[in-house]
Amino acid sequence: MNGLFESLISKYDSLISLFSYEELLIVKVFFLAIVLVVISVFIWQFYKSTSKRNIIDFNLKQYNRLEHSLANKFLAVVLYMLEYIIIMPFLLLLWFGGLSIVLLLIAEERSAPEILLIAAALIGAIRILAYYRNEISKDIAKLFPLIALAIFLMSPDAFDFDNVLRKLSEIPLLLNNVAYFVIVIFAIEIVMRVFYMIYEFGSSEDGRKDRN
Repeated sequence: MNGLFESLISKYDSLISLFSYEELLIVKVFFLAIVLVVISVFIWQFYKSTSKRNIIDFNLKQYNRLEHSLANKFLAVVLYMLEYIIIMPFLLLLWFGGLSIVLLLIAEERSAPEILLIAAALIGAIRILAYYRNEISKDIAKLFPLIALAIFLMSPDAFDFDNVLRKLSEIPLLLNNVAYFVIVIFAIEIVMRVFYMIYEFGSSEDGRKDRN
């Protein structure tokens, strides 16, 4: 993998030698604009998804058409487990991996393990706040990556394509330890979901008592 990125850097250096200074500025502006668009779209999708209490909108319960009470409850449990035990870890892995790559590109002087730690802590905090105050989770999910991006643009390495390629070469280092952090984030999600269900159950019971 490192050999591939070293080859890309070499080809890039050969390519830019063909351009004049003015032409090279135009190329850099175009390249930086594309990078900003991709990262900004990712941040927007990231905050829209992870800041919601219910990340999954599939609503598999709609496929539960059983009329028998016991069978209905059993299938409801199966569908719920399918959503939050199988689909949820995949979504968390997707967003965690994407955020880690984005932070790797825009964070200065941070190693791969530090990037993973920051990304895991950020997603964990967002998921906890999503159950407490949705507005706060939205602000953190949106503002933290945008502020990091703004700081990156003010750094000298923002216009260094060689540096971007070298950072991309570190992606395999991220993948080595991703599973451990995803497990931690998923454990946080399960704990928050259980507490939320207990709270909802308690609220519904109080509501019934008040009506009676």
